[in-house]
Amino acid sequence: MFDKTTEVIAHMIGVFHIAVEEARMRDVYAKFKAIQAAEPDTEELIHIAVTLNVPYTLTDFTPEVDYTPSTTDYFFAPADYGLFFRGLPYQQPFAPVPEQTDTPQSQAPLPFINGRPLLTLEPPGSVATITLQAAWMDDSDELYLNDVQAVFVDPSEYVTSLHTSYLVAQTLGAMSTDAPLDFSQSTLTAAITLHENMGATDGASRIGETVSVFHGADADGSHMDGETVEDTPILDDVMPAYFSDENPDVALEADGSDETSSTDAPAEGTTEGNDDPDALENTDPFEGLGGSSSDDGPFDIDAGHNVVTGGNVMINDASISVGWLDAPVISVMGDVVELNSISQVNVLFEHVTLNGHGAASLSASFNVAMMSYTSTAPVAEDGTTPADSPAEDLGLPQNWAVTRIDGDILTVNWVNQFSFMTDHDRADIQFTGSNTHIVMGDNTIANVVDLAEIGYGYDLIMIGGSLITINQISQTNVMMDYDTITSSADVRFTFSGGDNLLFNGASISTTGVNSYGEMTSNFATASEAFAAGATTITEDVAHDTVFEGDDLLTVLYISGDLTTVNWLEQTNVMGDSDQVHLALDNFEDQTGASVDLVTGSNAAINLASVDVYGIDSEVRVEGDVYSDALLYQANLIDTDSDPLGVALPALATEAVAFLADGMIGPDTETSNDIEIIATPPENSGSPDMMQTMLA
Repeated sequence: MFDKTTEVIAHMIGVFHIAVEEARMRDVYAKFKAIQAAEPDTEELIHIAVTLNVPYTLTDFTPEVDYTPSTTDYFFAPADYGLFFRGLPYQQPFAPVPEQTDTPQSQAPLPFINGRPLLTLEPPGSVATITLQAAWMDDSDELYLNDVQAVFVDPSEYVTSLHTSYLVAQTLGAMSTDAPLDFSQSTLTAAITLHENMGATDGASRIGETVSVFHGADADGSHMDGETVEDTPILDDVMPAYFSDENPDVALEADGSDETSSTDAPAEGTTEGNDDPDALENTDPFEGLGGSSSDDGPFDIDAGHNVVTGGNVMINDASISVGWLDAPVISVMGDVVELNSISQVNVLFEHVTLNGHGAASLSASFNVAMMSYTSTAPVAEDGTTPADSPAEDLGLPQNWAVTRIDGDILTVNWVNQFSFMTDHDRADIQFTGSNTHIVMGDNTIANVVDLAEIGYGYDLIMIGGSLITINQISQTNVMMDYDTITSSADVRFTFSGGDNLLFNGASISTTGVNSYGEMTSNFATASEAFAAGATTITEDVAHDTVFEGDDLLTVLYISGDLTTVNWLEQTNVMGDSDQVHLALDNFEDQTGASVDLVTGSNAAINLASVDVYGIDSEVRVEGDVYSDALLYQANLIDTDSDPLGVALPALATEAVAFLADGMIGPDTETSNDIEIIATPPENSGSPDMMQTMLA
């Protein structure tokens, strides 16, 4: 307790605090009530009037619709003219005759010209495809299993040589123009230029390659590396041994080949070839009952030690089947160009070194091509074409359906497939386990195209411009395989280098043979009338003897050009230069198993086919006819060139000289009389210490 004075003062202070707090609360409460009492500031509601109109009534679902077509959907036969038309339910340009009513005058009038119904057809369209496929792979692996690593050459050295090899391959193909893909103006000039280049292509060797050239009818049939053959090889039969199911383990002869055979003596502890009964007593009676060592795991490897740094595959596969537009009779007011061309080039630079000594290579190169022309005329049993009977009256067309196109019709397929792979592996390997399987290669690249185009057929096609048909296949394989193998200790092992495959397979097959003749006056007059705006033909054309036996003639008029281009380009570029060191010290004491090494067995494959389907055509031409076929096959196989490319500078210079035309600029003039330098011999010296970098 305080004294009386202190109590009074403390009480007075407390009362004062209470009074202050009450005043504060009254002030806040008054403001709150004032805000609560205020009227809210709201806008008027927007009134929207919605009017619904539902003119349709939903009914139950009807899964079937009953419809009975009238007779006019299948044929039309006016009684006044006795004409009978069939097969035009979807091509009649006029309205079908309505059903008969009580008033015969209600029938709609039909468009007639000179007593014939005016029939038209839906015009055909153009088709154009451009396919570009490019695949690139760099699988240059490094593997070091030894404490003291072996010294290898940098893979960039091989990349430089590979690029030079590709330039060399480009100079070896048939000299031709690029694909005429600019259709803003007529392609006739480009097609005639291609025809001239094909005719000027000969079998001259530029830098020591083997060249075979066939022109015209000589290009027909099947050819392989410049030889006419009856049967062409099957790809599966010529694949490298690494991919063969019958011989999965590559094994070559030991003398002068890529293989050093393993010893014939059985490994220690085995009983192979041992008939000693005492030795059989030491065998395990439960051997084999427990399964292999790989049964308990997800991996299953072959016995022994297997190293694969090659085994790569590159495939470009393209197939085009076209039957877009054709007729048994074609008239052309301009020129006709029909060209078929196949160019195949294989370039292989290969060298195998085993412990400092060169080893032989067993690689293969194939250029396989086929051109065929098949007639659609009926053939009698004796192989002859039966002649029409002159006494038989086949009759002439009584009516015709015509459609016209003001412009060009294009059927264009351009395919470019390019694959590039480098597999320059470096491996320093020591074996310590019982079984080993090391794969640093075994890569696969594939580009695939498959096109099928089926279009229209007419009885007569009239072309106001030119008829251009070009089928071109260009295939190139470039492979560089420089393998350097070293080993320590005198231990035999199975080694497979080389065994590479370069395969080009091309086919151009045409069903329907064209025969060319001079333009006749009736077709020329009709074409001039179409050019002036006519919409139909006259009896002078319809009653030509070539149309005997036709009841209804279907006609297509094209004011411009009819252009068909199937252009295929395929290129494979592969570099597989491997450097492998095998540390085999105390190998037999530690493992006792055999060693199989595969550094080659690569495959570069191009497959292309163009199949054109049509019928035999009689072509009447007002202008000139340019027709030719070309088959060009070249092989450049060099197994003596230096692995670091010092033997290639001369080839690179010539390659640049050949390729300079059109690459540097339009104003650059290139001399055609360029001296060709042969491939330098093996071990030729070069002052270029940078290995072609200054060449």
